[in-house]
Amino acid sequence: MPFRGFEGPAGSGKTYRLMESVVEHLAQHALLPHQKVLALTFMHGSRRRLDEELRLSPHLRGKSVAMTIDSFASQVLTRWRSLANSLNLVAGGFDATCDASGQLLGHPQVAMWVARSFPVIVVDEAQELAPPRLRIITALAPHTSVFVAADEFQCLDENLDTGPFIAWFEGGEITHLNHIHRTAVAGLLNAGANLRQLAAPAVGPGLSINYFFPNVVPFRIGVAIAQGQGTRAVLFPPAGRAWADAIADRLGEGLQSPHYNIPPIKLIVEPRASDEIEAVMAGIAEADVLAATQIAARFAVQENSPRWIPQVTSAVVQAMNQEGKALWSAAELRALVERKAARFRAYVSDRRGGVPLLGIHQAKNRQFDHVIILWPHGVPGSDQFKARLLYNGITRARVSCKVFVRAEALLQQAPFAFNAV
Repeated sequence: MPFRGFEGPAGSGKTYRLMESVVEHLAQHALLPHQKVLALTFMHGSRRRLDEELRLSPHLRGKSVAMTIDSFASQVLTRWRSLANSLNLVAGGFDATCDASGQLLGHPQVAMWVARSFPVIVVDEAQELAPPRLRIITALAPHTSVFVAADEFQCLDENLDTGPFIAWFEGGEITHLNHIHRTAVAGLLNAGANLRQLAAPAVGPGLSINYFFPNVVPFRIGVAIAQGQGTRAVLFPPAGRAWADAIADRLGEGLQSPHYNIPPIKLIVEPRASDEIEAVMAGIAEADVLAATQIAARFAVQENSPRWIPQVTSAVVQAMNQEGKALWSAAELRALVERKAARFRAYVSDRRGGVPLLGIHQAKNRQFDHVIILWPHGVPGSDQFKARLLYNGITRARVSCKVFVRAEALLQQAPFAFNAV
């Protein structure tokens, strides 16, 4: 049968409908004792959400496994390494590994090997499928029952050509979803609908968009955070980190004036995996080849290293003791660092007490009662990309979203105004 697809805006229950459809399918096509449902997604945040959905379902609990598509690709490549070598397929970064895995899955015996264990495959956030990852899904589709959820407007990679995915997706049995379940607040709903049409997000119940003078805005932001009851988060788009850090410093000290008395508010920056990886590799310094002992020594002296670094060191030492691998190329070491960082984020929570301070990209697949968005000068990208950024920020909120712009002139530019004269 053609794959089943679910398309709809943020909060429309795509994942719920995805799971519901899978349960209906399994009622007619029961899993064998050794089989499970395989749930794949691109980001670790959505993987965690998928895992929670699967565990909450009495029909799928214990009968499913969730992983990122990159992790799945690595497993396929490891299992079929001899075939990969014979085909001169080389793993490297995530894209190269996924591309090699997709080529392997193009061989029926490899795809059928997967299908014997995972006859049903669920793909969430599929709009992020770049060609190397899309190749994996299209290779599996003829051999398994595939269920896909996607919303092209939520893709936040302006360099990603979504055309190949859209062309493939339109060939499925698609259900279009329009009703929003995450919130019933009119201002949030209307803003989301407007931005999807590249129209100005009008303020309304639950949504405010304001400019305040520089000496006033920290107080206003502090009040917005302090008054929020429930979960809260402060988000910023690309180019907004410096302003967000400055606001965090001010709030961390507490604010007092004749009209305000705001106690210290702790904003916790959640680093991006890519930033952590680059910082770690920068600490290794330029080297074509490094001995295992050199790698361990350089990691040991790095300050504020990520919590997953000991796992990298352990893997290097283990490879030396068990396999005699004493030397690592820079590419091999980076690939190992990326795998360990990804695995840590997939299965270990690194969140600390305080209000999360996140890039909008990081906040995808998460939701909060109250969201504060800091919109600075110089946000890159087209008008549509900026609309997507603001849309993804606003739609993280269940109860309220307050947007603060750094300059009044920004209110006359995208994504707050379109085709302005």
